[in-house]
Amino acid sequence: MECLNCGAPVLENGHCSRCGMNYKLLAKAYNTSNHYYNLGLDRASVRDLTGAIDALNLALKYNKQNINARNLLGLIYYEMGETVLGLTQWVISSNYLPGEGNRAVRYIKEVQADSDKLEEANQLAKQFNQALMHARQGTKDLAFIQLKRILANYPHFVKGYLLLALLYLDNGNHDKAKKALKRVLRIDKNNTLAVRYLAEMGVTPREIIDIKERSRRIDVDSAYTDEDQYKSELETFVQKGLDDIDNPDLSVGSYQEINHNRFNLVYVSVGLILGVLTFWLLVLPTKLNLVNKEKRNQQLAYSEEISEKNVTISDLENQVSGLEKQLAEKKAQEEAAKQDTKDSKEAFSVICDHIPNTAYDALVAEAAKAITAHEYAKAIDLCNVALQIQEGADAYYNLGKAYLGNHNEEKAKTAFLNIKDNYPESSHMEEISGYLEE
Repeated sequence: MECLNCGAPVLENGHCSRCGMNYKLLAKAYNTSNHYYNLGLDRASVRDLTGAIDALNLALKYNKQNINARNLLGLIYYEMGETVLGLTQWVISSNYLPGEGNRAVRYIKEVQADSDKLEEANQLAKQFNQALMHARQGTKDLAFIQLKRILANYPHFVKGYLLLALLYLDNGNHDKAKKALKRVLRIDKNNTLAVRYLAEMGVTPREIIDIKERSRRIDVDSAYTDEDQYKSELETFVQKGLDDIDNPDLSVGSYQEINHNRFNLVYVSVGLILGVLTFWLLVLPTKLNLVNKEKRNQQLAYSEEISEKNVTISDLENQVSGLEKQLAEKKAQEEAAKQDTKDSKEAFSVICDHIPNTAYDALVAEAAKAITAHEYAKAIDLCNVALQIQEGADAYYNLGKAYLGNHNEEKAKTAFLNIKDNYPESSHMEEISGYLEE
């Protein structure tokens, strides 16, 4: 059995020998991905493109290498006028599975073969962004002109219809908004934004269903035309100038020779006027907005940089202050510890000076009793205390015996050497000489 992720053999414990993935969990994820792909395929077949996109995104969440789901998602984006998003999915698919066996490779070649399609997709994005900018700035006249131009060339562009419907709603023209939304529902049967806009217009759910049914009769491949009752001053001016040129006012029954040179001059004049108006109304505001946006971005970047530096300086100052405080506390603790050590030594010295010699004898005697009782650790402690009070051969002798009983011959020998070096006349010399010779 081979791993579904990397193709390596699967071990007996159910995990891949190379990537370590659990075969059962991976198979379940792939099956779930295929389930959502089939669901997306069913929805796409009845033009529920929004629902299909949701299902296919879930399929790719469970298996990002689901080639069929990714290719279908690209086709749906392409159908909705989102050429860039569709190409993105096909490029990812071709990277996972290169070669002619992958349909995404053929889709990409077909798009690349027609260079005008890529240029059109680029122009579509630019024109839509420009229309969106005009709508946000309140210049609805320019937004209407731009959107109608877009939809005349790209009749499947869902986002354009939705923005046009919003502009009509803002203008109070619900009939034109419904017409744009019918186009959306013909392309995408259950587009949530279109249904939401209809509901906000006061359309009942039953009426929405009827609109969906009637939208089936719309030919979405035809260019979108909309004789709008709302015309801007710019549109009225341009239309009137063109009508005057194409339909000169000639009296009935009279003959007038047409001066073609004069009309050529009029055409040139109108063209210049239109060029100037286009520059002032479309190009110049856009350039000014871009310049102002760049300035705002630069100011914002400088402000953020200054704020970050101020925060860094403040943090460093706080760190320095904290370190200075810790250093002062440490010095105070060291001084206190030195004073405590000094006081302890002085107190111990005073105690040692005033303890009577009987304490030494008593400790040595107790140590001897402890050795007899095989309490060697207690005897070692008693001898060490006795040696702090007063050094003597008896204390060293008992200390050596206690170490011998505790199986520490090295320390026992050290204690006996102290007797040999400092108390050679001690009565214990004869007993310890055997230990020292070993």
